[in-house]
Amino acid sequence: MARSSTIGNQSMKKIGNTGIIFVKMICTLTKKISTLVVSGLLMAVIGLVLYLTFPIFMENEIKKRLVLKEDSETYKYWKDVPVPIYIHFYFFNVTNCEEIWDLTNKPVLEELGPYTFRESREKVNITWNEDNSTVSYRQIRRWFFQPDRTNGSLDDVVTTLNVPMVAAAMAGKQMNEDMVFFTLEEIFAQLNTSWFVEKKVRELLFEGYDDQLMQIAKRFMHLPYDKFGWFYKRNDTDDGEITAHTGASDIQMVDEIDNWNGLKSVAAYEPPCNMINGSAGDMWPPSKQHRDQVTLFVSDICRSLSFTYLADVEVSGIKAYRYWTDDKQLDNGEKDPNNRCFCPEGICLPAGGLNVSSCKFDAPAVVSYPHFLFADSVYSQGVIGMKPNPQEHRMYLDIVPEMGVPVSVAARMQINIVFEPIPNITQFENITNRIYFPVLWFSETAEAGEDIVSQLKLVLNTIPLVTNVLSFFLVSLGGFFVLSAFVLAILFALGKIKENPKSLSWTSLTEEKRISCEKEEEPSYTAVATG
Repeated sequence: MARSSTIGNQSMKKIGNTGIIFVKMICTLTKKISTLVVSGLLMAVIGLVLYLTFPIFMENEIKKRLVLKEDSETYKYWKDVPVPIYIHFYFFNVTNCEEIWDLTNKPVLEELGPYTFRESREKVNITWNEDNSTVSYRQIRRWFFQPDRTNGSLDDVVTTLNVPMVAAAMAGKQMNEDMVFFTLEEIFAQLNTSWFVEKKVRELLFEGYDDQLMQIAKRFMHLPYDKFGWFYKRNDTDDGEITAHTGASDIQMVDEIDNWNGLKSVAAYEPPCNMINGSAGDMWPPSKQHRDQVTLFVSDICRSLSFTYLADVEVSGIKAYRYWTDDKQLDNGEKDPNNRCFCPEGICLPAGGLNVSSCKFDAPAVVSYPHFLFADSVYSQGVIGMKPNPQEHRMYLDIVPEMGVPVSVAARMQINIVFEPIPNITQFENITNRIYFPVLWFSETAEAGEDIVSQLKLVLNTIPLVTNVLSFFLVSLGGFFVLSAFVLAILFALGKIKENPKSLSWTSLTEEKRISCEKEEEPSYTAVATG
């Protein structure tokens, strides 16, 4: 029994000796310094490389995912726009019809609204053109009334300009034939038409209303509609076929329109203003630095609009560049000579208005910013009630530079009708001068929802932050290791510590509960003998 105990003690001593030798190996000072230096430098290099290369890697990955193709992450958001879009309509109610008819006062206008609709967009008939890296499609737009976001009701009655009557008279003026003047004058008299009509908002927007003038006109000419309404038969329809670049061959061309309805230019304006260019409106090429301008093609006015860089902004915690349409965008050539080609036949309107008659079935329509913002004073002088406010009436885009996607949009336009004297028609002969009569304006707004914002924050904020923190941690820890090695080397050089410090003893650890370093020579043990 005593012999067994002795053998056991000797075995434990051998195990202890082995442990001590192992610890002595790793506790060697020079090895410690070498290990700290190598580990520290390796960590610092990895952290630095990660910090320098990750932004490039992230940028390349984002560009790959922005390319439009059926299996890309971008495709599902592009096909069915997930961002909630709202369009707000404001009508100008005429409050002094008799005074206008008697030519005793200017039109006094009262703004009604907003009448708000939720807009959905769906791309259909999608065709991929691999030969030139483009995609063709039609975009169906639908509008759904939002009573909770509306000030009023669709049954509100608005006193507004009798557009079919004014349009017919202006068309007659263009023809400039006595028979046409006589016929129009007789029709106006027989129908007892007036410059103004009272209609419900729902009729003026999507439902339309019957008009006797239009019924008569349809007998002699082709008219696209049987009723009048500003957006009549527009619900659940598209604005034509768009062909845009996918970005597969050049990411800087992504969503750039190649042609619209097979055309690369429009007939409404003179060259080069007739060129169809700019984004289709879903995205723009990614860019770290802001561009001077971004361009958007707007089919409703048959032209492209250029948005100028305004400022850096933050939308829901996401940094973006704000672009806006400034006072030069609807200029007539006075401030920007390049805009003179928007003047039909060289006849320019006062600055701040765009003649869209050639784009809209020769209707005497002029588009401006709401309340004639940035427009020549001649526009607002013709009526009473205009209150332009840049904060409420300007048009802008907030674009995330790294991805080229808009996170906030406000598209705002006003529709005005040219109302002027026509000496050959009795009902219009006493008008004293031309009035650009405001009828309505709309504000189409969109802002990324929480789900989109969360994904953008993950890609743009969270992942880069985690990567930077990890890089900083690795560099800092590596630096700490190198610094520790440097301190140990100095202490060794000063003789404060020895080359072979005491090693860690497994035996003393179990017996005395502490760490100690032993001498370099072989440890001795006292044999335990039992008789």
